[in-house]
Amino acid sequence: MDFTWIAASGVLVGIIIFSLKVSLGCGLASLSRRETISIASLYLLVSLLMGFALGLVPETATSSAMEMGVAMHIAIALLLVAGGVATARAWNRNGRDLSRKTFWILSVPCPACLAATFLSCTALSSILEIPGWKVGAGVGFIFFASIAALSPAIGKMGKAPSALGNAMIFVGLFYILSILLIPAYLKTQAIPFVPISIPASDLLPSYFVILGLVFLGFVGRRMGVRL
Repeated sequence: MDFTWIAASGVLVGIIIFSLKVSLGCGLASLSRRETISIASLYLLVSLLMGFALGLVPETATSSAMEMGVAMHIAIALLLVAGGVATARAWNRNGRDLSRKTFWILSVPCPACLAATFLSCTALSSILEIPGWKVGAGVGFIFFASIAALSPAIGKMGKAPSALGNAMIFVGLFYILSILLIPAYLKTQAIPFVPISIPASDLLPSYFVILGLVFLGFVGRRMGVRL
């Protein structure tokens, strides 16, 4: 298969996976069909606007957004974990359903979502060599169709509201792990492997992150969260 279509397929798979994240929030919060379509339409509109913006946004702005990517992901990850713990705890302890108040953390476009959508449109426009607005329309349609199809399917699982909280915690922890593992993986691919000695002080941040994840799991258990 031609490399162009392989790369384009990879970007499209990424968009569908991102749509699954949105659909988890819509489906597990038991949103109505109209509400789900409204959110799917929002992503269609955002993608179309992104397509029109291709070529108009200076590269310096894109570079700045990329530099802020790690900070945004950390903030979103912490918000997901906190919202997930609150949602699961409220249902497991008091029978309160907070899913319709917290689902937006998963489903509504955030700065990282907007950056990912813009980068997807930019990559596809460059790979396929077609106008940006067409790419934006195509990406938006994929978002719309995926969210509209996946959300009802997830909603039919009939899970308790705590399932949304568990999903938010899982996605938040996945964000944290991706921040830690992906840069390390890219560095190992960029340089040949040679045995090196690492100072203990350089390992401390990683130890603290691991201990932090263990602590979050302990606190979640104490609060009634069951993954």
